[in-house]
Amino acid sequence: MNFTKAARPALMGRNGMVSSGHALASLAGVKVLQEGGNAVDAALAAAFVMAVVKPEASGPGGDLFALVYMKKTGKVEALNSSGPAPAKASIDYFLERGLNGVPTSGALSVAVPGAVDGWLELHKKYGTKDLPRLMADALRIAREGFPISLEFAEAIDEFGAEFPWVDRCFRKPLGAPGPGKLLVQKGLGEVLDKIAVKGRDGFYSGEVAEKICATIKAEGGILAQEDLQPVVCQWLSPLSSTYRDTLVYEQPPVSQGFMVLEMLNIAEAWPFHDGSMSRADMIHYQVAAKKLAFEDRIRYLEDPKFGDPKIAMLISKEHAAKRRALVGEIMNRPQTAAANQSSDTTYLCATDRDGNAISFIQSVFAAFGSRVIAGDTGVILNNRLCSFGLDPSKANALKPGKRPAHTLNTYMLFKDGEVFSVGGSPGADEQPQTNFQIIHDLVDLQMDPQSAVEAPRWSHQPGTPPRDQLPEALRMEEGFDSATFDGLRKKGHEVAVVDRWSFGSAKVIVRDRENGCWLGGADPRRVAYALGY
Repeated sequence: MNFTKAARPALMGRNGMVSSGHALASLAGVKVLQEGGNAVDAALAAAFVMAVVKPEASGPGGDLFALVYMKKTGKVEALNSSGPAPAKASIDYFLERGLNGVPTSGALSVAVPGAVDGWLELHKKYGTKDLPRLMADALRIAREGFPISLEFAEAIDEFGAEFPWVDRCFRKPLGAPGPGKLLVQKGLGEVLDKIAVKGRDGFYSGEVAEKICATIKAEGGILAQEDLQPVVCQWLSPLSSTYRDTLVYEQPPVSQGFMVLEMLNIAEAWPFHDGSMSRADMIHYQVAAKKLAFEDRIRYLEDPKFGDPKIAMLISKEHAAKRRALVGEIMNRPQTAAANQSSDTTYLCATDRDGNAISFIQSVFAAFGSRVIAGDTGVILNNRLCSFGLDPSKANALKPGKRPAHTLNTYMLFKDGEVFSVGGSPGADEQPQTNFQIIHDLVDLQMDPQSAVEAPRWSHQPGTPPRDQLPEALRMEEGFDSATFDGLRKKGHEVAVVDRWSFGSAKVIVRDRENGCWLGGADPRRVAYALGY
């Protein structure tokens, strides 16, 4: 492993590590580890805190995905806890109302929330601490308040100016939002307390469910209490492929995680690891792999219960070879596709002294989700339904009870049968691109996790449906040298240089195989911190 001097040092711990999108969440997770809890306990404690300190990005009104590795079983399992479309959500319903797409905000954009089912299932299967203990920090912070960050204050100000629910529940109570202002969320605290005491019935039935559905109905939406009754989470076999000497696990559909494996498979044939290629050449071929994988995503990805996403083919080495042969063609073919709405998501990961690990992501999709908040509960409802298309001939077309294709994905890396790294990032269409680049940094360049997280990144657009058309462009963070920018422009890329800290918010934990300790990395691009002990 090559350590370099980064803006932050790589955090080190012998007994465990948590890396998340807020210091309070990482602290909550490490406290649970110190009390003898395992990686899943720590991730849940951190996730509950994230629902309070990053409610615009995650919470009980959203969804989650996780990869879980428990040393005793020696297996990686994938949890999909994303909610489906309501029973009344059909293509005809929207077309009859003169809509050519599912709205990106408002009550009609809300899918069934899946996060609570996922929290409870993770706790039921692998938790060792009781739920009230794991929620203790989140409940305290919700009731007593916490000082908000500049990033959160700006989001409240921006969206509160346009959306009444955000204004009513966040902007007005804070007065003039600013960093350090104390945000108290008693309603959200009560909801979390009900979940801790009553489990599923504390959210999907009773008073909370009634308030969610009453708000949706009053706002003109179609989510009903009947939609909340079926348990939505499911355990699945993860996807996997090799990249050089590393076994890579990813999320199966409806996640777009297959794209990371496809990009790695395409890129594996190129010598990114031996110093023989210039940085411009490497990025040129990485962008080609991205374009090829995104084409496949648009063509195939959907809920396997409603169609065949052909994942076995898409992650095969044979398919990668066929796609690799099209590199010259795709790089000379202008690509114009709809770009996905930028997501507001939180990613975290945790490891423990026994070698267990979890890679965990939860989201309400856009910033403040649908911008509808369920009465006085403080529950921000997702806008995930807008991920569907209304063309029945295309993959990921809307149907009642169908799960939309998800940007959310997480990865785990193994070497010689042992966990080497867990990681992920928020960022919608930038998620697979960021994860692809960081895996390259860890495996090909053997960077330490903090250096990999801080390395300058690129992001190629356009992405995936169903957003507005965007011109093709290669956006690159400041930090690459001028020779790289010049080399890519000579290859025909429309290079746009952007701020140094623009893409994603990666968190990574790596096992130092020589010394046995955990190394944590957290991204300075957003509020993110790793803590270990």
